[in-house]
Amino acid sequence: MKAYNTQWVVNDAVIKTAQKWFKQGFLTNPQLEEIKKVYTVDYANPNIFLKIGLFVFTILAGSFSGSILTLFMVTPFQDNYNMAFIFQSFIMGIAFVFLLENFIKSHKLYHSGVDNALIYMAVSAFCTTIFMIFENAHLPTPIFLLLFLPLYVIATIRYADAVICTLMYFLSLGIIITTALEWTWGKTLLPFIVMISSAIAHYFTLKQYKRQDFLYYETCLNILKTLSLITFYLGGNYLIVREGNALINNLSGTVSPQIAFAQIFYFFTLMIPVFYIVWGLRKHDRLILTLGLLTTAFSIFTYRYYFSVLPLEIALTVGGFLLVLLAGFAINYFKINRKGYTYQPDSDFEGMNLEALLMSEVIQSKIPQQGDTFRFGGGDAGGGGAGGEY
Repeated sequence: MKAYNTQWVVNDAVIKTAQKWFKQGFLTNPQLEEIKKVYTVDYANPNIFLKIGLFVFTILAGSFSGSILTLFMVTPFQDNYNMAFIFQSFIMGIAFVFLLENFIKSHKLYHSGVDNALIYMAVSAFCTTIFMIFENAHLPTPIFLLLFLPLYVIATIRYADAVICTLMYFLSLGIIITTALEWTWGKTLLPFIVMISSAIAHYFTLKQYKRQDFLYYETCLNILKTLSLITFYLGGNYLIVREGNALINNLSGTVSPQIAFAQIFYFFTLMIPVFYIVWGLRKHDRLILTLGLLTTAFSIFTYRYYFSVLPLEIALTVGGFLLVLLAGFAINYFKINRKGYTYQPDSDFEGMNLEALLMSEVIQSKIPQQGDTFRFGGGDAGGGGAGGEY
């Protein structure tokens, strides 16, 4: 089901880990070069500017090809332009998938710009086909959205593309939300439905990190993890719930009316950021800690939106001053390692010899005997050092 060579992902992770450890002084240059020889990365890997150029060029080429194909569709379908669009978009989708699969195999593309553009154009073409077929069927919104979901799921599983994965998540959440809006009780319980759905998505995502092939989907899993935490918070945020309730129920006015269970959403708005910060610190998870700080800022904004105590300019000045003091205190306090937390970057750690810890089980099976110049000891690590136990 995977379009790309999974060994590329493993090799890339091993090399990146080795380069990081080399910069920190944990590996010598001969050891790093030996790892690069064994774990070769032979897929196309242009720089970011070339990727953007290739992406834009591929989009333009695809659009031009579609325009040419339109000319051939005019005469045969001049009495039914709807059928012409359906047939054209379906043919273009097939062509884009064919080119994508062949380019990946023949040119060893791996998120190199060209393949990303072909993925997006293929999915867009098939979505257009589905839309044109069911446009006049007057299906309920959740059912109509559900028609597109298998396409995004299949594309995510096969290509592990970040943009497609993001759209898949929001499409799934959109199906749940529009389904809930079909009933009165669904409108009332919509915030809780969003929070429960986000929690389930987060739990499912964390389970996928234990897969043998999780490196192939690592970017997608990180995206799903982030989005599920964000939507969980937004589902319980007082401002989002109150203004969303007014929008859904067409309650016009200068001030949106108070909502039911307001105290519960006050609690969520206050405690979810605190929970994220504590959770991030306990798990040493920078992503969750960052989200905790960002949601804290949005919670403060939520409070000020309804309860303004100080003028905005004074509040910003006082808040900035307090943040500077807090940052200064934290930097000074964590200059030394305190139970695993430190202000110093990893590269400042000295006196450690971790050459025996780098993916020993995998590397020992591939690297020939090098005498005393290249030794790996015990340990348990897998997947290029990502998610393994040392």
